[in-house]
Amino acid sequence: MTNQYKYGRKKEELVTRKLRGKGAKVKLSSGSRGAADLIAEFPSGKKWHVQVKATRKGRPASPSSKDTGRLKSSASKNRATPVIAKVSRNKVSYSSARSKRRLNP
Repeated sequence: MTNQYKYGRKKEELVTRKLRGKGAKVKLSSGSRGAADLIAEFPSGKKWHVQVKATRKGRPASPSSKDTGRLKSSASKNRATPVIAKVSRNKVSYSSARSKRRLNP
Protein backbone atom coordinates (compact mmCIF):
# COMPACT_ATOMS: atom_id res chain seq x y z
CA MET A 1 0.00 0.00 0.00
CA THR A 2 1.35 3.43 -0.88
CA ASN A 3 1.33 6.24 1.65
CA GLN A 4 -1.17 8.19 -0.45
CA TYR A 5 -3.53 5.21 -0.59
CA LYS A 6 -3.23 4.66 3.19
CA TYR A 7 -3.92 8.34 3.84
CA GLY A 8 -7.04 8.28 1.67
CA ARG A 9 -8.26 5.06 3.25
CA LYS A 10 -7.84 6.55 6.75
CA LYS A 11 -9.99 9.52 5.71
CA GLU A 12 -12.64 7.19 4.25
CA GLU A 13 -12.70 5.41 7.62
CA LEU A 14 -13.03 8.79 9.39
CA VAL A 15 -16.07 9.68 7.25
CA THR A 16 -17.51 6.21 7.93
CA ARG A 17 -17.19 6.74 11.70
CA LYS A 18 -18.78 10.20 11.51
CA LEU A 19 -21.75 8.93 9.47
CA ARG A 20 -22.23 5.96 11.81
CA GLY A 21 -22.23 8.47 14.66
CA LYS A 22 -25.22 10.09 12.93
CA GLY A 23 -27.05 6.74 12.90
CA ALA A 24 -26.25 5.60 9.36
CA LYS A 25 -25.38 2.06 8.35
CA VAL A 26 -22.23 2.43 6.27
CA LYS A 27 -20.55 0.03 3.87
CA LEU A 28 -16.97 0.94 2.98
CA SER A 29 -15.89 -0.19 -0.50
CA SER A 30 -13.27 -2.91 -0.56
CA GLY A 31 -11.05 -1.12 -3.08
CA SER A 32 -10.62 2.12 -4.95
CA ARG A 33 -12.18 1.04 -8.25
CA GLY A 34 -15.86 1.83 -7.67
CA ALA A 35 -17.65 5.12 -8.22
CA ALA A 36 -18.43 5.49 -4.50
CA ASP A 37 -15.96 5.06 -1.65
CA LEU A 38 -18.80 4.23 0.71
CA ILE A 39 -22.55 3.78 0.81
CA ALA A 40 -24.54 5.13 3.74
CA GLU A 41 -28.15 4.36 4.60
CA PHE A 42 -29.88 6.45 7.24
CA PRO A 43 -32.74 5.34 9.52
CA SER A 44 -35.06 7.60 7.48
CA GLY A 45 -34.38 5.41 4.42
CA LYS A 46 -32.25 8.07 2.74
CA LYS A 47 -29.19 6.63 0.94
CA TRP A 48 -25.94 8.35 0.04
CA HIS A 49 -23.26 7.19 -2.38
CA VAL A 50 -20.17 9.02 -1.12
CA GLN A 51 -16.90 9.92 -2.83
CA VAL A 52 -14.32 11.06 -0.24
CA LYS A 53 -11.74 13.70 -1.15
CA ALA A 54 -8.97 14.59 1.30
CA THR A 55 -5.75 16.55 1.43
CA ARG A 56 -2.87 16.96 3.82
CA LYS A 57 -2.78 20.71 3.27
CA GLY A 58 -5.15 23.32 1.92
CA ARG A 59 -8.48 22.38 0.42
CA PRO A 60 -9.28 18.94 -0.97
CA ALA A 61 -9.53 18.75 -4.73
CA SER A 62 -12.87 18.26 -6.39
CA PRO A 63 -13.39 14.95 -8.16
CA SER A 64 -12.85 14.91 -11.91
CA SER A 65 -15.91 15.33 -14.14
CA LYS A 66 -15.51 11.66 -15.13
CA ASP A 67 -15.56 10.54 -11.47
CA THR A 68 -18.51 12.81 -10.71
CA GLY A 69 -20.40 11.38 -13.67
CA ARG A 70 -19.73 7.81 -12.51
CA LEU A 71 -20.86 8.70 -8.98
CA LYS A 72 -24.09 10.32 -10.23
CA SER A 73 -24.85 7.35 -12.47
CA SER A 74 -24.20 4.81 -9.71
CA ALA A 75 -26.35 6.76 -7.26
CA SER A 76 -29.23 7.14 -9.74
CA LYS A 77 -29.33 3.40 -10.40
CA ASN A 78 -29.63 2.79 -6.66
CA ARG A 79 -32.01 5.66 -5.85
CA ALA A 80 -29.36 7.36 -3.74
CA THR A 81 -27.97 10.87 -3.42
CA PRO A 82 -24.46 11.31 -4.89
CA VAL A 83 -22.36 13.03 -2.23
CA ILE A 84 -18.85 14.49 -2.15
CA ALA A 85 -17.29 14.39 1.33
CA LYS A 86 -14.33 16.74 1.63
CA VAL A 87 -11.96 16.14 4.54
CA SER A 88 -9.52 18.78 5.73
CA ARG A 89 -7.84 18.68 9.15
CA ASN A 90 -10.24 15.91 10.24
CA LYS A 91 -13.28 18.09 9.56
CA VAL A 92 -15.77 16.76 7.05
CA SER A 93 -18.14 18.73 4.84
CA TYR A 94 -20.73 17.08 2.61
CA SER A 95 -22.19 18.41 -0.64
CA SER A 96 -24.44 17.12 -3.38
CA ALA A 97 -22.55 16.05 -6.50
CA ARG A 98 -25.56 17.23 -8.54
CA SER A 99 -26.49 20.63 -7.12
CA LYS A 100 -23.29 21.40 -5.14
CA ARG A 101 -25.45 22.42 -2.17
CA ARG A 102 -24.23 21.61 1.32
CA LEU A 103 -25.76 18.54 2.97
CA ASN A 104 -26.14 17.52 6.59
CA PRO A 105 -26.30 13.84 7.52
